[in-house]
Amino acid sequence: MIKRLLSRAVPEHEWPIWALPAIMLGSFVASGFLFYLFYFGPGIRDLQGLAYAPTDDGGRVRIEIGGTLFSVPAHYTRNGRSRRGGTLDHASLHALLPSLTPWHDDYADAFLDSGAASDLLTINIRATTSDLPEGRIFKAIYQPYIAGSGQVGDEGLQSFNFRSNSPYAGKQIFRGLKTGSAAERQHPPLFVCDDMSNDNPTCESRFNLGNSAQVSYVFKRAHLSQWEAIDRDIREMIRNFRAAARRQN
Repeated sequence: MIKRLLSRAVPEHEWPIWALPAIMLGSFVASGFLFYLFYFGPGIRDLQGLAYAPTDDGGRVRIEIGGTLFSVPAHYTRNGRSRRGGTLDHASLHALLPSLTPWHDDYADAFLDSGAASDLLTINIRATTSDLPEGRIFKAIYQPYIAGSGQVGDEGLQSFNFRSNSPYAGKQIFRGLKTGSAAERQHPPLFVCDDMSNDNPTCESRFNLGNSAQVSYVFKRAHLSQWEAIDRDIREMIRNFRAAARRQN
């Protein structure tokens, strides 16, 4: 077959002289290219846009998750997929506490810090289906696994320990004791945190956006005393993203 292909451009009596070196050179180049791709080229996560790839671009990206529209400044996004725009099932964002500072090259090291005192806050917006009101989540999901009664601390949080044989073993849950309106008191934020036996404990909280989208955010337990400001500022930021999307209509 090679002989037939080569003979179209080169007389048949000439092609064997240079064909073998050409084939060997081509094979060498192809092997080198494949080697480079395997070891240095983009991985699956890069190709999917899921690899960590922050930007300092403040331009807004319009996305739709679970039927909810958002207009998000790109410098809050953690990867390329979250700033492609259009309909997504998930978007990954990040900021620095306490002011929800977006990514910038000057703060690149702080965004990579994963230590126990890190200021990094990660936010995920997902499409989901939830018919359970926020006010019932504590009683319906967490309370069956709680051991003993809760304790109220000085930071305006009521803490509970999980049973050691529960799916939440090694964690504690904290319920915010809000002092705002009646509606706010009916929907206190919940924080599920690694207990202090963990060398690098984190906390996670969630809240719903209607019945089709949910926001979750994660931060280091060292910042738990700031829970009220963190929760308030994140909810306000998400409201601003939604309001900006409506203004673009």
